[in-house]
Amino acid sequence: MDIEEIHCERAVIEGMDEQGIVIGGQHYQRVTVSADGEISVPDETSWQDLTADSFQAAQQAGAEVVLLGTGSKQQFVHPKIMAALAAQGMGLECMTTAAACRTFTLLQSEGRKVWAWLWL
Repeated sequence: MDIEEIHCERAVIEGMDEQGIVIGGQHYQRVTVSADGEISVPDETSWQDLTADSFQAAQQAGAEVVLLGTGSKQQFVHPKIMAALAAQGMGLECMTTAAACRTFTLLQSEGRKVWAWLWL
């Protein structure tokens, strides 16, 4: 069996620990990772502050799916937000942040246009 190493020029979520989400050797308490691998710290201090408008950049970038990491416990956004995104053809998956990190890495490795909002 041949194993081929894949080199990725985009941001790679290296892991998560009690200090934060690790990307590029830096720890973040909250972070957004775009489909292109751009990293930013969201203005919203909690995932609960998100509105349908918060996802416009992801929608404009053509994200197929948005992952929302809600910390150590899976939480869900208001159904109106889910409906608004679905109407725009974009899926939103709410999960623990650890699961969102793993899922982002997997989908990114498949070449999917995935976007992540992650909170510790």
